[in-house]
Amino acid sequence: MGISDLGSRKAVFLDRDGVLNPTVGFDGSGRTESPLRLEDFQIFPWVAAAVKILNGLGFQIFVVTNQPAVAKGKLTSQDLSEMHFRLIQEVEKNGGCITKIYACIHHPDSQQVKVPELLAECACRKPKPGMLFQAANEFGIDLQKSWMIGDTWKDIEAGQAAGCQTVLVRNEIDNRGKKIKPNFTAENLLEAVKIIRREELQV
Repeated sequence: MGISDLGSRKAVFLDRDGVLNPTVGFDGSGRTESPLRLEDFQIFPWVAAAVKILNGLGFQIFVVTNQPAVAKGKLTSQDLSEMHFRLIQEVEKNGGCITKIYACIHHPDSQQVKVPELLAECACRKPKPGMLFQAANEFGIDLQKSWMIGDTWKDIEAGQAAGCQTVLVRNEIDNRGKKIKPNFTAENLLEAVKIIRREELQV
């Protein structure tokens, strides 16, 4: 990559749970629970096709996901890595490409954290935009030309804080009274991608 390429690339940032894979019920606080075992990690059937369309529009794809279950001792880093390897392989065998997956495994609540070194008020946990900034720095991404797709207020806030356009995937999650104002809403990832394609082709 030459100097002239820096900042000229565009990306779509994807939340994981609820966007790329189903959640698995609710935790003790009434929040949706991420898959905690590899066998429970199922990928929505339209994900690979959606990623392939975005790649064809010139987007690099990044997954940016909060996975505090690691800090809480509910999920091992090894199982998380295996889930993400499966996701990348599933997309690649169907002609798409995920450039990189970023996962925040920290949590700020000492009452819930079981892995002391992961107790942190970090910059990567959404709604903070740290993972998006990290991808931009590592891969020369122009965030003003990029998009964030997620299913909660935290995703939308992170995308907006990074300067991206945003698409909220509708779901049954209680967004805790947050007034979310995404640029667009969609029923699922594939519909979100069609919105992005329409908007990009208008430019």
